[in-house]
Amino acid sequence: MVSVSVIFFTFALGAWVIGLYLVGMGAKPTEDGPDPLVTVGWIEVIVGLILTSQVIIMVQTGATVLAGLVLLFAVFFTAFGVALIKGADLRPIGNLAIPVGILAALYVDFLDFTEGESDFIFQSSAIWWGIVFLLVAGFTYGKVPAKVLGWALVITGLWGFLPAVLIALNQRVF
Repeated sequence: MVSVSVIFFTFALGAWVIGLYLVGMGAKPTEDGPDPLVTVGWIEVIVGLILTSQVIIMVQTGATVLAGLVLLFAVFFTAFGVALIKGADLRPIGNLAIPVGILAALYVDFLDFTEGESDFIFQSSAIWWGIVFLLVAGFTYGKVPAKVLGWALVITGLWGFLPAVLIALNQRVF
């Protein structure tokens, strides 16, 4: 279960950082300073690498169904981070977000870690992630305002931190 806690913390941090940037917190560079979006990009790359390390651990322990979902996120965050660092066109990232979002939402039936007591948090997260990834796609094509996506990502971060803390403290997750 430790991997699940790490996954939730990592995913929440990645969502939180870009969410706050999109709502305008820490988005403006200081005079003659570096662009904060590049820093956000590096954080997203690190998130992708940490998620990749968790995929390796899960595959070695036989948790291949969850590993597939986390691999989707790892690829997305890594590609997104590199695009931000390089200042690349984000529309291909939006295109990548579409299958990631759809597949994440489809995982709702597979996220059964306990005998029912925690299913709500994991399954609602899968559905919410699906929605947020589709919002990412809309954002990259100019159809979703930055602040709408930003607040959705901040909520995603909060929704990720809560179960991560409960799992890490060996507490019941809803």
